Amino acid sequence: MKSLKFLSVTASCLFFVQTATAQENPAISKEYSNETIASMVQKYKMSHAHDVAPPATLTAKFKSDFPGAYHAEWEVADSIYEVEFDVKFRDYEAYYDAKGNLLMVVEEIYRSELPAIVKNAAETKYPKYHFEDIDKIRRGTEVFYKIEMEFRDTEVKLLVKSDGTISEERIDH
Repeated sequence: MKSLKFLSVTASCLFFVQTATAQENPAISKEYSNETIASMVQKYKMSHAHDVAPPATLTAKFKSDFPGAYHAEWEVADSIYEVEFDVKFRDYEAYYDAKGNLLMVVEEIYRSELPAIVKNAAETKYPKYHFEDIDKIRRGTEVFYKIEMEFRDTEVKLLVKSDGTISEERIDH
């Protein structure tokens, strides 16, 4: 009897974990290549975005992608919509095109959530620095980690691929 109860509880927990993960990691659109998405988001970031109430279809898509979201704030520029929001006390940004295709998701994460290969790459390059802010970026089929590290008066910003390769690096003194 105890083993049946254990199996039932285990199955329930697995279902909950799978459901929560599916809701927190909606599928990125495959309509565009990784390079096209990078270009679209870069163009958005260089434009003058302004606050907006998104179309109802986009709002519905967002609510479907992130059912636990709250404090959503929308901006638009160059036909790209950015929404900043929270899920379970964690900051997110999502980027959509005008048709409702999800292009990119930026999620604030903790150091303990960094893959070991990414954490080791940053710590090996900057051993005396401590982690400040970390974002997980899902763009197209790619996953990156934006890491901000500090040591005394120096701040380092890294963009690290999921394989541990540092693709961008900026040092501010």
